[in-house]
Amino acid sequence: QQQQQQPPQQQQQSQADEEAAVVGGSSDPSSGRDYTAIPAQIDAKMEEFDEDSQLRPTIITPSNTWMKKSKKGLLADPTTSIMRGDEQKAEKDKAMDLLDALTKSGAIPVENASLHIVMAATHGFDKTVVETVVQDNVSPIEKVERSTLILAQV
Repeated sequence: QQQQQQPPQQQQQSQADEEAAVVGGSSDPSSGRDYTAIPAQIDAKMEEFDEDSQLRPTIITPSNTWMKKSKKGLLADPTTSIMRGDEQKAEKDKAMDLLDALTKSGAIPVENASLHIVMAATHGFDKTVVETVVQDNVSPIEKVERSTLILAQV
């Protein structure tokens, strides 16, 4: 009933706050999650729950050469080109310049955008998977599932 008495702008903000609370976030950008803290949080959970210490961080290194698929125009056929170091930097700079122009140097917020973060971990075994199953009578799947559950808590 309170939302019906509020002006439309306040109703929209209240709905945004409720939706953000449901997903565990906040509609206030200044109170967002610190993504740089995730590796430390993963390490803390692993120290707390991982009995075997088999999970290790993995560094993802992109290739030196990238393939770029683009079109000269809307109806043009797509072209593929190979990009190396300087070309990659130039394309990245172009993308950042475009984002800067579209947002007027950050004055206009980017709404309905997604941020994808990829973090990798490697689950290692002291023995091969077959030796783990046969000699130790341990299911490696259970160990990996445990690691997955620990990571899901972060």
